[in-house]
Amino acid sequence: MGSGILIAALPRIARDVNIPDGLILWPAAVYALAAGCLLHVFGAIGDIVGPKSMWVVGSFLFVVFTAAVGLAATSMQIILFRTCLGVAMSMCLPTTVSLITNTFPRGQWRNTAFAMNGMAQPLGYALGLVLGGIFTDTIGWRWSYYIMAVINFCVSVASIWSLPTVTHPFKKEWTRQLREDVDWVGAIILSVSLGMLMYVLGMATSDHRNLKKTSNIALLSISLVLLAGFPFWMYWQAKHDRPALIPNRLWRQATFTSACLGVFFCWASLNGIEYFTTLFFQQVQELPALESSIRYFSQIVMGTSVNIVLVYLISRVRVVVLTVASACITLVSPAIMASVGVDASYWAGPCWALFLCPVNPWVLFSISNLLISDALPADEQSQAGGVFNQFAQFGNSVGLAITAVIAASVTEHSNELGDETRLMDGFRAAFWAIFASTGAVIVISAVGFRKAGVVGQKDKPQTRLRKPRRKNSYPTQVAAMSLPDGHAGSKPCRPDGNEPEQSRSSSIDTVIRGIDTGQGDASQGGTQKREYKNKGKEEKGKQ
Repeated sequence: MGSGILIAALPRIARDVNIPDGLILWPAAVYALAAGCLLHVFGAIGDIVGPKSMWVVGSFLFVVFTAAVGLAATSMQIILFRTCLGVAMSMCLPTTVSLITNTFPRGQWRNTAFAMNGMAQPLGYALGLVLGGIFTDTIGWRWSYYIMAVINFCVSVASIWSLPTVTHPFKKEWTRQLREDVDWVGAIILSVSLGMLMYVLGMATSDHRNLKKTSNIALLSISLVLLAGFPFWMYWQAKHDRPALIPNRLWRQATFTSACLGVFFCWASLNGIEYFTTLFFQQVQELPALESSIRYFSQIVMGTSVNIVLVYLISRVRVVVLTVASACITLVSPAIMASVGVDASYWAGPCWALFLCPVNPWVLFSISNLLISDALPADEQSQAGGVFNQFAQFGNSVGLAITAVIAASVTEHSNELGDETRLMDGFRAAFWAIFASTGAVIVISAVGFRKAGVVGQKDKPQTRLRKPRRKNSYPTQVAAMSLPDGHAGSKPCRPDGNEPEQSRSSSIDTVIRGIDTGQGDASQGGTQKREYKNKGKEEKGKQ
């Protein structure tokens, strides 16, 4: 919700706190940068100290820094506080998966919980866009953060009693586990590499010419080298039985890998279309923040409806059908925005684009969480949730950076005379890039989820299966045992008068199996068994 408020009120915030043009997108970029760099770290820690403790601490920190954003007086303060908000959010997001998985059993309640969780992020963003525009043109953008801080404080206090305490049996103290069972070297490698990469992407978002600077080229090269070496470090850790931050075995599960890649492209598309649609309203059609924000109501209505319907469909329809169908619906959204004119009516194009854009993101996010909860053990849920949400945040940053570079480059080289028309040429190029990203989601879902089946079903009680009867049935075995020595069909005996060990064990097993399955008379089988033993003792005594 805070990010939505920021995007809607960003022009006014930039004037009030004197944010330079080169840093105007940094309040939004640093939030994703901080969250994306630390999600995997707090996910691993949450599996040790407990997801509830991590979530409660993160939620109270979020309250503090939300109020601080409203009190910020300079550009550096607002950028710093937004960075701290990203850190606080990285403590809450990965532990949510573990809390839901360990609270609700498989079935309707877990499906509903993940559907509501999947709805929360994009719905909060869209609602923030609406409220941010309303407050900016009325009582001021600062009050939107004050009100959000009060709401978050009430939720944080309620979570102390409402959230369940999830514990896992460990043989070590949690402080010792933090020292010995967390891959801190891997955490540093991944955090530094992602931090450098997101910084370069943020600079490119501000001005695409920044990519040509020597410092940014060096940072980009170092980050790519570190990212390429990270899997080798994971292999080294696993080979020597040491803790690995993100074990390579996670990527061998096709559903987990497809979920992460799908949400990466999906979130990149959603963030891009929301951002450039806002710019279309404010810079091309020159609408005030209030009017542009009200136009997002169609997205809120559709997103809420999708999650209500998803609760019913998720346990009845195959995963590949839901994800591919929803992606095909969302594919129409960027195509509409890429085709509208500068003076297009809201009802002729943008309304339907915003109406269709949340379908796939909200379906894919909920289904992916269910797939992760079913595929991994309980003590790895926070770690997997951290990796999954990290891909979502990384998709936000990459999608915004790439589309911003494309839009700025096309606008700069446009031959149109009017400023609005030149801007629209760049926006159209960005919307077609978003179209391609949504198409990638279709391919990933069709290939990666083809064997996923249906998720969200209740665990069925296991039924005892009867073993098939052998060809030599129980009555035949007993009849053979009761024949005197030397007669046809009698069992071969050892010199001491007893049957061979293999024959005896197979006979007893047959009798027991007849009792268990109800075949034959149990009492008769027991009597014949005793007669056989007495007969063997008598013959042994004669010898």
